Amino acid sequence: MPTPDCTKLGGTSWTEITGITGVSFAQDAYVNKDSSEEFAQEIDVYRDTTATTVLDALGKISMACPSYTDGATHAKVTIAEKPLAGVGDGAWVITETSSAWQGGTTLVAARVGTSVVTVLVSSGTDNGAAGGTKLAKQLVSSLKGRA
Repeated sequence: MPTPDCTKLGGTSWTEITGITGVSFAQDAYVNKDSSEEFAQEIDVYRDTTATTVLDALGKISMACPSYTDGATHAKVTIAEKPLAGVGDGAWVITETSSAWQGGTTLVAARVGTSVVTVLVSSGTDNGAAGGTKLAKQLVSSLKGRA
């Protein structure tokens, strides 16, 4: 993987940081007006085994980007990831935290065949981990049902 632009982790399309472009994608995002939680979901489709390469790169992102500076707060953001068992053909939970934020942001990335599903959730309660995992599992289940 080429040297990534770690500031891309400040957006919602984290697969872009791998430098690998898929053959198609679908994306949607919304904010919960009651809690200000942000939810973004994306499905990227790749050729052959490229989805595995993308997921592997996302699972090692903290080695290339252990931190970056948030453009809005100018604060240091720390990146950590861990594998997520039992979701798709492989999955990772990647979390961003900063002392300047009220909560954190979590990206759950899962592979289903030649697709990579990513769900980004920002939350003040658990950094978005529970909501991101739940939505990723639903998307993975839906994709598996169509395969």
